[in-house]
Amino acid sequence: MPYIVAKKATLLVPSGPGENGQHLYVIVTNPCAEQQCLMVTMSSIKEGRFHDPACILAAGEHPFITKPSFIDYRLSWQVRCDHVVKCVDGWVYTSKTDVTDELFGKICGGIPASDFMPVRLYRYFEGNKHL
Repeated sequence: MPYIVAKKATLLVPSGPGENGQHLYVIVTNPCAEQQCLMVTMSSIKEGRFHDPACILAAGEHPFITKPSFIDYRLSWQVRCDHVVKCVDGWVYTSKTDVTDELFGKICGGIPASDFMPVRLYRYFEGNKHL
């Protein structure tokens, strides 16, 4: 059965250098009329390095989070749902535990609070968060 794209889902996505070269992304919108969705990524807080204060995550708020982290809204991604399905079904992306309702609200609340969320993606979120 193919993967179903839905908000609150998390995906471990290859994203370059780092501990394992992967970051955990959260899908924050259900598919829109154009069959796209918005994804945001988590990143660990590192001393002396940038982090967006709009949404700070404590270790344990999600099973994948083992140290203080943040949502890096700069790296938000509007993506075609068929691409997500293809990558999950092809074992490129790994599906992880969905975020809780509480954590999902916190992540979505950080979108308008962030000074770093790209305007185009903020508008997309605002137009599709009801889906």
